This record gives sequence, structure tokens and C-alpha cells, in this order.
Amino acid sequence: MKNTAHSTCPGTRPSRYFLSSIGAIFFVALTTNYSPAQQQEEIPPATQAQTEPKAILFPSGIPGPYFPTDDEIGRLAQERLSLTPTQTENNAENPTVLDDVVDLAEMIEDDNSVYGTLSENDGGLSKNIWQPSSLDTIEKLLVALNLPSKSPIMDQISQKLLLSIASAPTGEALEITPLETTEGEIAERPEVDQVLLRTFINLRINELIERGNLTDLVFFIQNLPEATLEESQQNTEILMLGGDLVGACQMARSARSTSMGRDNSRTSFSAAPEEEQETSLEDIFWLKMIAFCRVLEENNAGAEIALDLLNEQGNIDFLFYDLVSKLMEQPETRSRIISSGLNRLDPLNYTILSLLDQPIEANLIENSPALIVSALVINPNMTPENRFQAAVKSYLSGGVSAEVLRNIYDLQEFTVMEYNNAVRMAEFDDRPIADVLLYQAAKQSSDFEKAEILDVIWKRALENNDLPRKAELNIETLLNINPSSRLMNHTHQITRGLLLGGEIERAIQWYDFARRNASGGNGEATRALINIWPLAIIASDRDEIPWSNDILELWWNGQMVLSPENRDSKAALFYALAEAFGHEVAEDKWAELITENKAGDAKAISLGVWRELIKSVGENKPAQSILLSLIAMGQEGPGSLDASGISTVVRVLRSFGLEAEARKVAIEALVANGF
Repeated sequence: MKNTAHSTCPGTRPSRYFLSSIGAIFFVALTTNYSPAQQQEEIPPATQAQTEPKAILFPSGIPGPYFPTDDEIGRLAQERLSLTPTQTENNAENPTVLDDVVDLAEMIEDDNSVYGTLSENDGGLSKNIWQPSSLDTIEKLLVALNLPSKSPIMDQISQKLLLSIASAPTGEALEITPLETTEGEIAERPEVDQVLLRTFINLRINELIERGNLTDLVFFIQNLPEATLEESQQNTEILMLGGDLVGACQMARSARSTSMGRDNSRTSFSAAPEEEQETSLEDIFWLKMIAFCRVLEENNAGAEIALDLLNEQGNIDFLFYDLVSKLMEQPETRSRIISSGLNRLDPLNYTILSLLDQPIEANLIENSPALIVSALVINPNMTPENRFQAAVKSYLSGGVSAEVLRNIYDLQEFTVMEYNNAVRMAEFDDRPIADVLLYQAAKQSSDFEKAEILDVIWKRALENNDLPRKAELNIETLLNINPSSRLMNHTHQITRGLLLGGEIERAIQWYDFARRNASGGNGEATRALINIWPLAIIASDRDEIPWSNDILELWWNGQMVLSPENRDSKAALFYALAEAFGHEVAEDKWAELITENKAGDAKAISLGVWRELIKSVGENKPAQSILLSLIAMGQEGPGSLDASGISTVVRVLRSFGLEAEARKVAIEALVANGF
């Protein structure tokens, strides 16, 4: 039977007496297990459960409904997904996927089987994380993965996967087998399949292009081993957008030479009409590049020859002719080109327009590819308004970072009257510029006004299921607010924003602030403490936040103001995530949730993804499992999954060493569901 000692009618506000009473009890329970640093000598620290967390998705002896038929895979999956934090740490000491501690410089110099730009010392993943998977499987999963999502942590995980220094997926199990040598012999490394490695590198490049982050992509390409980057139109365009015009021209000349050699060796009857057409389109691009590059070399006569060859092939691109002709003119005699005549920018035309110092019209931003939009953000010829438009579009598509967008936000100008009326003006304006006004107004206000404006920002974000990204953007304002009694009503919102922004230590300070005030019977502090505790216990990987069934019971009693459906759904999600992080939830607490109550439209992991995920975990395929976890969460992010689904994702991430990422995923899931 559920504890209804302090229940009220669903949806009603609890009385001040109720909050004061439960606050005092909650405080006593908390201080039984926890005290500030100055009291650590008197009260022993809290300890987590000594037993493994109950694997509610994979109960012992009972096959899960979606398990593969291979019992061994199921058993291995349960063992991995049920690891306690201690077991996870112990696994790091064994020679498995997470044991690589080789210095980055030595790795690049000595190991030609790996490539990437993010080392383990800088937060990258293990170099053999892809190894046990097959290239074909990884390619299919990357096609199924839709990025970006509204989740900053999902973007961070995908970035780590793509940029980490790693070897190619060879399908070989992650087993360390010592090389047998006789005394005096030096063990030789197995020969590296350089073709496979190059194919894998180019596959990662394609995904980086899809993400639209030009900075990551250019750095990834510029550091490639010699002869790794394929000579293609796509890669030439990337080099141009990244500003490496010399590299782009070198690739174009080499590709043009290769293409001419191929044409000379082909008989007139050897090519099908379709192949002839494809070759012709390829040749047209290389000829355009040759013309462009010769102009850069001040070889206008050679450029004219290339343009004549284009004309002979029947390709009349008047816009390109005009752009190249303008580029051949002396700067002082050039007339302005109106880019509004363009419907869509391609990298070559965009590069020429940039060299001509020509402004880019706003209509081209919405129709241009993600990489060009990222390039527009740093284009000096953009007006502030158009740069802002490009930055917002690029950020939402996974291109520029939150830091870059914040810098663009800071460049926008408003009047004092607009700052003073920011909240009221935003009520009638859902454009991105209203978000910027609120962002700037919050930075310039007092702590109380900051909190009031942030509440408006959170409300706008929740309407679009975009709270994590908004918290990331406004993290500087959150960090500059100091705890005070006047802000007690905002404590929950501020702490939640800090946790979403990854500022765990600062959030714990607000948790301590609420806990201390709740001890005196402050009703608002009690409400804040009850709301903050689940987030704090999940976010912190230390014992500073207490956990016990008594505290859990008090939290449950604090949810009686909710409808039965919302209360049970919140409890199920919280219990599942708590157990995924090694905390023990009593059986009677789970028994209270044996009802038909269900709220919201959270989805389960699809059957196909579930089966592959459990199989990949059982076969110890780290990157494959992590990719499937991202696919399971989808573009709507962690909050879209039900309790069993997000618990599975968290267990998978933790089992492969992504502890911090797992906690951020859990926080996003909790916040999206009303925590």
C-alpha cells in the first residue's frame, strides 16, 4: 500500500505546515548521512550499496523478451550492464578496450594503424574501440544515426567517436595476445591494412561533414597521413572552405591529371552512357578548379585556356565565368557583384565571393549546405545580422559550438529600453533575436533579475524541448548568480541549469544552500531540496550526496501533490536511473509502482535496435554499442525514452567507461520529464 500520510489532492499546492514538517524530516535524514566539510569529523560519510544494482531489465534467470537467441551473449550483456562503479573501475586496470595509456606523440609516431585528432589524455576514447566491429556494420549504423539532436551530450559523444585516435574496425575480438618471441628477437607488429584504415578515415570524414562542424573537419583533414585523403570533389571543397587553397589546388591538379590519364586509356566503346556523363561532370569541376587556381597564381592566360575548355565541353556556367573574370580584374577596378542572383552557394562560388570581398545575401544562408553555413559565421564580409542568422542555423545543425554562438550573441546591440523590457518584449516575439535579448539582459541584471529572466528563457526552451542547449548557452549567467534567501524560489531552476551545463560543483553548492535553509523549516527551501536531491544524486559521482531508503521515502511523499500518473512515471524513471548508477531501491518501493498509471508519451527502444544493442554489448563491441545507444535516443534526445530504455543506455555507456557522459544523459532525461 502506498504511503499517503501527507497526501493532498492532485495538483493542489502543499500547505506551508506540510512543507515545513517534511523539510525538517528530510533535513534530519540528509544530515544522518551527510554534513558540510567543517562537520566531517563528527558524522561518517555516506556509503553506497555494497551489492550490485538490481538489473531490472535483465533479471537473473529470466530471459529478457528481446534478447538474441544466443544465451551466452545475453549472459555477458547482463554481467556488463550490471557492473557496479567499483567493478567498472577495476576493469580499467585490466588489458581491455580501456587500457591504452600510450602518450599521444608516441602513438602517432609509432603506430600507423590509428588516426584521429583527439587523444585519450584530452578526453578521447580508446584507440581500439572500433576494432571488434566490421566496417560494413559501422557504415550501416552511421547511416541510421541522425545528427544533430537537441542533446548537447549526444553531440559530445558522437564527436568523441569520430575524432578519437583509433584504429579501423577489423572484426577482431578485443583480446590481448602476447607476441611470442625467442630471446633476442624483437616482436613484429601485424601488418596494418592501410586500405581499410583509409576507407574508415574517409567514412568518418563523411560523418563530420554531416555534423557541419568545419573547425573539427578541417583539423581532422589537415593532419591526415600522406596519400590518405581521397582525391574527390567533396574533399577539395572542404579544403577550400577551411582556407587551405594551396591544398585544394594541389588536389585538383592531381585529380585532373589522373582523370586525363584515365580518359586517354579508355577506348571510345568502353564506357556506358551513364559513366560518360559522370566523368563529364567530374571533369567540369576539375576544370573549374584549374581555372580558379591559375587565377590565384596570377596565370590569367592559363585560366582563360581552362575556361575555353569548359566552353568546348558545352558547359556554360555564366555565374562562374563572371566570378572568375572579376577575380582576374585588378581590385581597384572591380565592380560589386550582387549575390542575390544566386539561389544556393557551392563551396567554389562561395570561396571566390569571399576573395572578392563580396557580401553574402541573407537568402543564401537558409539554402546552403551545413559546412558553408559554418564558414559564413567567420566570414568577415557578413553583416552582423546575417552572421547571427548563420550562427544560429549552424549551431542548431551541430556546426559551430555554444561558445562561438555566445560570442555572436554578444555582438548584437540593443537599447537600454529594450533591456529593461526584455521579458515583456519576448512574450510577443518567438524569433531567435528575442533569445539574444533575454540572454544579454540576464547578463547585465542583478542576481534576482537574472533569475527572473532565466525563468522566462527556460519556459521558452521547454516549449521547444530545447532546455539542455539553452542551459549550455546561458551557463555564464548561471555561474554568476550567488545563493541568497531572496532566490530560494529560483534555487531548483538555477541548480537544474547548472547541472545541464555540466557545472556539477557549483550546483552542489546550491544543493547545500537549500539543505541548510530547509533545516529551519523554510517551506520554499524544502520544496527546492526535494526537487534538487534526485538530480544531485545522479549528477555526482562521489559520496557527497546521501542515499538511503528513508530519504527515498521522504522524496516519494513529496510527490503526492502530483497526479498518480505523473508521480508513478517520475518514480519509475528515477528508480531505474538510480539503480543504473549502483544505488539500491527497496523492493517495496518498486512494488508501489505495480499499477496501470502512465503519463507522457515516452517511447521504448525499438525492437531492432534493442536486439543489436544487447548483442553488441555481449560481444564487447564498444563503438558499435555506443552508436546504437545514440540511435536509441534519437533526435529528441534522452528524454524521449522510457525508464527501461534510458536505463539501458546509461548502463551501456558506463560499462564502456563513459561515466561522465552517462550521468549527463541521465540528467537530460530527468529534466525532460519534469525533474
